[in-house]
Amino acid sequence: MRLLFLALALCAAAPRPSAAQLPRRAEPLIVAGAVLAGAALLDAPVDRAIPAGGGTRLDWATRGLNHGGRPVYAVVALGGAYAGGRLADAPELSSSAAHMLAALLASGVANGTLKYAVGRERPSATDDPLSFRPFNPNNRWQAFPSGHAVVAFSLATSLSEEAGRPWVTALAFGGATLVGWSRIYDDKHWTSDVTGGALVGYGVSRATLRLLHRRRPHPDGARVLVLPNALLVRIPLPSPGGLRAATLSHRLRGRGDYFAGGEQVLGALRPSPPVRLRQTAGGGGASSVSTGNSGLF
Repeated sequence: MRLLFLALALCAAAPRPSAAQLPRRAEPLIVAGAVLAGAALLDAPVDRAIPAGGGTRLDWATRGLNHGGRPVYAVVALGGAYAGGRLADAPELSSSAAHMLAALLASGVANGTLKYAVGRERPSATDDPLSFRPFNPNNRWQAFPSGHAVVAFSLATSLSEEAGRPWVTALAFGGATLVGWSRIYDDKHWTSDVTGGALVGYGVSRATLRLLHRRRPHPDGARVLVLPNALLVRIPLPSPGGLRAATLSHRLRGRGDYFAGGEQVLGALRPSPPVRLRQTAGGGGASSVSTGNSGLF
């Protein structure tokens, strides 16, 4: 913690480049880093205020809020919204649901990769917020970022972008914040874990939606097929040669696969191997890509 304070002090004292000197794309990363550093300063004090194993007085609230950060519920809800939009001949609803699913899946890939790479110990197992063991698959070392926060803020970001109404934005992010608070109150995550999850869910989802909106705000080619043990999402992705269709197969049980094709990187929430990404370009042939496992959420 002393080293963290020293690093922050040095950063504050260092000469700062003007806004004109900063690359435009670097500004959000700098802001996110500053927010995450500020949250890290609260890790130990907040943890000391939480009873070991989590608080019990508000269990009735946290139990319900935890459901808002579970990917399975989100996938089922969005799949239902998509199906309802198709049946009711409401293309705006079905395409928005497809967009939100794509953003959620991309956020899941980022979450699983960071959890495994960072390897932070959960507050329920230690009082030291600087306890790390990178590349450890044990759930005890999967604190950063909070998967519940990633899901909640991914959904909030997508709802805000797709609805475009201030009251929807306020309700969505307010609910996501409560989900993050519940994870801290239950002693499952440090404050910076939840902050990091919020940043990942927001940033990755926003980038995914911008990619999808670049060519078509609501692509007619978006398709979702719900099977007993799988979810298929087909969305058109922009490429230099025009739109390219990508089909993402997502199995509802098992662990997660990270896979990529061409310029796009997509993922699945807890899929079982093998998971394939099939791309078709115009009249050309199709190619499939599948890779190994990495835990998500």
